[in-house]
Amino acid sequence: MRKNEYLALVAMEECAEIQQALSKAIRFGFDDHHPSRADETNEEQLLTEFYQLTAMIEEMQNKGIIAGFTQEKIEKVKNDKIKKVYKYMDYSEEKGLLEKSFNSK
Repeated sequence: MRKNEYLALVAMEECAEIQQALSKAIRFGFDDHHPSRADETNEEQLLTEFYQLTAMIEEMQNKGIIAGFTQEKIEKVKNDKIKKVYKYMDYSEEKGLLEKSFNSK
């Protein structure tokens, strides 16, 4: 295995850990915590995993493995995603499959 593959693999693992953190937050609440980690909520665990993934993506950019986006492109990608999510959220709500309000944590 080459070092670029190693960094990509660690980034993949962080993606899986984000999935796991979100699953626990949905099942037990964002403000809950693992019994053996009372000092870290599910929300904090999610954010930790997110920033660990961000660190790996940035390291891959720093090493020239991937080029990255300009800040303008990053904002466009994020804004486009939010628009798309709400488009399909509205559709799901129209079909009666989604509650009409947001719940806090």
